[in-house]
Amino acid sequence: MENIGSGRGRTFQIAGSRLPDCMHACGSCSPRRLVTVSFACASLTDEAESCPMSYRCMCNSKSYPIP
Repeated sequence: MENIGSGRGRTFQIAGSRLPDCMHACGSCSPRRLVTVSFACASLTDEAESCPMSYRCMCNSKSYPIP
């Protein structure tokens, strides 16, 4: 959960997921950017299928895994 503020002694939090942080993935390399890696799904049926997705950090044409 992420703290977003407080009011009258209470802390408000947002539940759910957020995009990964690329800050520590490639050390001091700059400029870095978060990229989405998607995989093609082969489906044998007509049903919708969710495909896996992952994120990587790109810096100077190199790809780094996000810890």
